[in-house]
Amino acid sequence: MPQIIIVTGMLFSIFSCKNEFTASMANKPTAMGRINDVAILADKDMERSPVGDTLMSYFQSAYPVLPAEEPIFDIRFMSPEDLDAQPYRKELRIFVVVADVSDTTSATTRMLRSDLGNERFVRAQIDTSFTSSIGNDKWAKGQIIFYIFANGKQKLGNAIVKNFSSVAKRINQHDVKNLQATVYGMQGENRTLSADILGKFGVNLRIPDLYVVAKEEKNFIWLRMDTKEMNQSLIIRKFPYKDKNQFTKDQLLLMRNEYGKEFIQTGQPDAYMSTNVIDLPVYEYTYTQNGAYTKEIRGIWETVNDFMGGPFVSYLMFNEAKNEVVFIDAFVFAPGKNKRDFIQQLDCIVKTATFPDELKN
Repeated sequence: MPQIIIVTGMLFSIFSCKNEFTASMANKPTAMGRINDVAILADKDMERSPVGDTLMSYFQSAYPVLPAEEPIFDIRFMSPEDLDAQPYRKELRIFVVVADVSDTTSATTRMLRSDLGNERFVRAQIDTSFTSSIGNDKWAKGQIIFYIFANGKQKLGNAIVKNFSSVAKRINQHDVKNLQATVYGMQGENRTLSADILGKFGVNLRIPDLYVVAKEEKNFIWLRMDTKEMNQSLIIRKFPYKDKNQFTKDQLLLMRNEYGKEFIQTGQPDAYMSTNVIDLPVYEYTYTQNGAYTKEIRGIWETVNDFMGGPFVSYLMFNEAKNEVVFIDAFVFAPGKNKRDFIQQLDCIVKTATFPDELKN
């Protein structure tokens, strides 16, 4: 009987703890904030210091490639005292906590010590390779917190440089759900148009419901979505695979300039879309997307004999099962508006592209 009482008590204790944790999570608000919005949590004097300059240099470096400079992230500095004064700020989605572990009187460092635990905090003071950590749901559900720390201000600046790429990648991954909600919204996917794209070009692509066909020719389709402030466009074509030289930057530029001259004209005589390779660079990236070898280039488009322009991203994907390449070009026209978020929305659509035959293999 005593054994039964002990076991029953242990089970009650376990389930009680579980219920307390569940209740604690249930009472937390859902984190809020836009994509690319990052709160830098640091001591008040950090913003106007060499460490603050390093943070600004990396987190607000230029997003590639836009006609006018826009930052990768929209950042705002705040201190632990600011959070205490305005507790609703604790509900923001993304925090980057920056702390000098040698300053044990700092409010930010004290918070870091509490979050890491004493053992890991001591390690941060003596282990120069241990300069970052990640936490979730500290004050709100769906929240992510990046901790960057080092022993001394100079080492802290180095830690920011060392960790920026991985932190930026995780922030972008964390933003995907919100970005998809923005792109597909309440309307969801245009399944009829997606099925048409699959049938004609052999690629699964989730097309948002608000997109319509602007022009269609043999082996060419132009999809667009228009609002009062901007136009977002997707061009899709396919070609037989010949050799790896198709995946060079010059060949992708040739593909987009070819269709631009033939199909994308404006109201002005002899005006057509082309690529500006003189005023701004064209960046290129190579990677595997959903199992398909992919080449990506980013740059600026403009119109010959007219005054229109904006950012573009071109993708060439290898459909190995059919020995074909699919070319997708995404471009934005939004005069007088920031364009970073618009081009990210198009990138979100293209990143849904898959080749069904490839996935079966």
